[in-house]
Amino acid sequence: MASIRHFGHNAIDMAAWDLCISRSCRPLVYAGSTYLNAICNHSWDALIYADYEAVFPLPVKHKWGMSVVYQPFFCQQLGLFAPKDFPLSYSDFLRAIPRRYVKVALQLNPSFSLPDMVNQRCNLLLDLNRPYETIYKSYNKDARKNLRKCSDAGITVESCTEFDAAISLYKEVWGPLNPVLKTQHYQSFENAYRALQLSGEALCFRAGIVDKVLAYAIFFRSPQYLHYVCAAPTAEGRKVGVMHAVIDTIAKTNCTQDLYIDFEGSELPEVAAFYKKFGATEEPYGAFHRSIWT
Repeated sequence: MASIRHFGHNAIDMAAWDLCISRSCRPLVYAGSTYLNAICNHSWDALIYADYEAVFPLPVKHKWGMSVVYQPFFCQQLGLFAPKDFPLSYSDFLRAIPRRYVKVALQLNPSFSLPDMVNQRCNLLLDLNRPYETIYKSYNKDARKNLRKCSDAGITVESCTEFDAAISLYKEVWGPLNPVLKTQHYQSFENAYRALQLSGEALCFRAGIVDKVLAYAIFFRSPQYLHYVCAAPTAEGRKVGVMHAVIDTIAKTNCTQDLYIDFEGSELPEVAAFYKKFGATEEPYGAFHRSIWT
């Protein structure tokens, strides 16, 4: 009878892993071996069911001689990846995480029912599989007002390859508010971006007026999602609501496709309220915590 087995990183068949992710009901770019290797610096293990019929990544770091499973920065959801009709549950996999990991903190995609042992958090998604006119009608009054302001100011949004400038501005704007993000985290993010850029799964956009930059934004692309992973407006850009123009441009250029803008939710009410201006709807996902000390 097939079972859930634990694999160390060096024992994982990366080709079989990626095939499983691509065939899963939610093939997130975060779960592919390319992204995991980059964002985790090749330090991740896994739970694997049968012959890669289902997989469950376990990012690992070591502290004081102990191993912990953690959720990497710039990687909102991991968890179980399997076909929709997969017979086992989240509980089966969570119980199978070896006790050698003294602490586990993971965020779980909601493709399968979340058990009671998991806390629920809120993600926000904007459905793009509609005509642009329909999407625009879902924007609230304030969003439309800010879009008119951006238009009157002559703001344009275009794709670019200025990743270094985008991250530099991101650090300037948000770095003081996120002191837990260290140099090594930004380096891992850059490694992940560079790797995904080769396959067209990493996208960078610049918003501004002529040659004046007012904002950058970075998206990662999964088959069904455009993940809004990095937003960096200048002070002047914030005054004119430049990120409204960025989101609207992404919606306009990708409308009628089987895609969602994945805003990746927010625990900050004011940020969540901003995303809801565009008609984004809530989708819960899981947060699982376990410790040998509790």
